[in-house]
Amino acid sequence: MKIVFISCVKSKLNHSALATELYISSLFKKNLAYAKLLNPDKIFILSAKYGLVYLDQKLEPYEQTLNSMKIKDVQSWANNVAKQLIGNVDFNNDEAIFLAGEKYRKFISPLFSKSNAPMQGLGFGRQLQWLDRNIDKIIYQSRPDQRTNDVPPPINKHGDSSDTCNWLHSWANTLPVFTFSFNSLDICKNGIYLLFEKGEEAHGYKRIVRVGTHTGQNQLSSRLRQHFINENKDRSIFRKNIGRCLLNKEKDLFLSKWEIDLTTKQAREINGKFIDPSKLKAVEQNVSSYMRENFSFTIIPIETKDDRLRLESRLISTISNCSKCSPSDHWPGLHSPKQKIHDSGLWLVNELNKSPLTPDDINLLQNEMHTKL
Repeated sequence: MKIVFISCVKSKLNHSALATELYISSLFKKNLAYAKLLNPDKIFILSAKYGLVYLDQKLEPYEQTLNSMKIKDVQSWANNVAKQLIGNVDFNNDEAIFLAGEKYRKFISPLFSKSNAPMQGLGFGRQLQWLDRNIDKIIYQSRPDQRTNDVPPPINKHGDSSDTCNWLHSWANTLPVFTFSFNSLDICKNGIYLLFEKGEEAHGYKRIVRVGTHTGQNQLSSRLRQHFINENKDRSIFRKNIGRCLLNKEKDLFLSKWEIDLTTKQAREINGKFIDPSKLKAVEQNVSSYMRENFSFTIIPIETKDDRLRLESRLISTISNCSKCSPSDHWPGLHSPKQKIHDSGLWLVNELNKSPLTPDDINLLQNEMHTKL
């Protein structure tokens, strides 16, 4: 048999959950995605607190880690894990693959006659890169007509697209992730971005809370700067919607002034005198702080404008048609004066509840991602 071991991680939900959902770091999610692609007979999680953990085991959150333990305590932990393994594995004949840190495998790996740690010696960033490459390699070494076999057919536009949305989230959570402050040189020229937000989960993964793109050619990096860097809500409806929620939550009367568009010279001449510039600047800074601290994103390279706009719409509809993509009780969008944001759980008001992704769309998304890696 082939057995894969994944070590636990620091980033967890703050409430009890199945093991596959409790650990929310990108490294754990990618380790799990890669482990499943290996088609092993068993996958176990090595938990600093609980020892040997099954994927469907429900756990309470904890702060314990082997990295801060003395070596004798790590050995004692490993002895307990070895006892848990008896009856679950054949140490002499099973192949053990460790997607785990050194302390987690140090005393467990030698128990097996056949074992390996493919990412041994790699730091955090290089592990993520290794996983990206090898997940992609396994997917695309399959025959093209098999790539979407595990993806259920999308539901009609009035139905529930939860199966396709589940695939989308599991796939998107294996892609490279960017956070502020990102390097513009690392951003491709044309594509679609998928935004994640701290504290938001769906299908056991980071929940996609916004899908966006750009119309001008080679302007993706510029569009992202308008959201995260340039403090001008009139150039980014995303920023404007964040500000609306922050102000509405505090019942701040400046909300009515925040709605005023000052893009044109004429608008500034007519309405500028009604707006306190220091207050406007303070709100813009609050929006920036929230966005930079709470959002991360991944990118799907898509070259042509028509493909970008079509796929953007279908990605949005796939999520908004999903019955399992609900915001958390503390999601700031619930304070939005825009009912569509409040109801959809997305930082969007357009392209909601239309046609979801088709198998051809999914193939295009995967092919474009593969080509650019």
